[in-house]
Amino acid sequence: MPSYFFNLSHPVAQALLLAGAGLLCVMARRYRTGLCVIALVPVWLTLCATPAFATALQRTLTNQYPAQTASTYPSADAIVILGGERDPPQTRWDDEDADIAASRVGFGYLLFKAKRAPLVLLSGGEGDALRMAGMLEQQGVSADALHVESESRTTYENARNSATILQQRGMHRILLVTSAAHMPRAVASFEKQGLDVIPAPAMTPLSKHPVRDLWAPRRAVLWNASQAMHEYIGLWVYRLRGWA
Repeated sequence: MPSYFFNLSHPVAQALLLAGAGLLCVMARRYRTGLCVIALVPVWLTLCATPAFATALQRTLTNQYPAQTASTYPSADAIVILGGERDPPQTRWDDEDADIAASRVGFGYLLFKAKRAPLVLLSGGEGDALRMAGMLEQQGVSADALHVESESRTTYENARNSATILQQRGMHRILLVTSAAHMPRAVASFEKQGLDVIPAPAMTPLSKHPVRDLWAPRRAVLWNASQAMHEYIGLWVYRLRGWA
């Protein structure tokens, strides 16, 4: 998705837009409307910085496809793992209770190990797919079971390019692995390409530093709210363009 949509998903950018709209109203002598809009700026920033609000916003995405252990998923033609995250922690790859299950490539590995599909397709540009393939080979996954799609830079391209590879091989039923928050947009994009999608989100890691006061605004929380709004804006744009 274009970077300007990502920027508009950040509460600070939205606050600046609100402030600009309010000033335009004031300049147009619509003083009451302008002052009301400007007054919304600190309210919106405070709300987005509140852990309770940001967490609730994220859960509206993550709860759509609850995570489950790898062995409980049905079989499919292929496991498709999307890039776009940092390298997973150096830990045991065979333990679903470890941090590795919270990474996309790690959970994809657990699905493959559980024999949910005979093939793994890694999709992601800028070296993401190749890097993930190398990690899986280090864990003993045969190179014959790995296929790389390294041209895509967006979720739409992930879906389009992956569908081309899979359909050429007569494969239609996939286990789709990405982060839980990204899953709604990813599922919509892959289904739009005619694939039968089984959502398999990476497990949500347990917080080692739980927030005690959910109603105390924190600047760092703005990023969490931004990520959730990025997905909602992205899904809206994708549907508008016919990509989802």
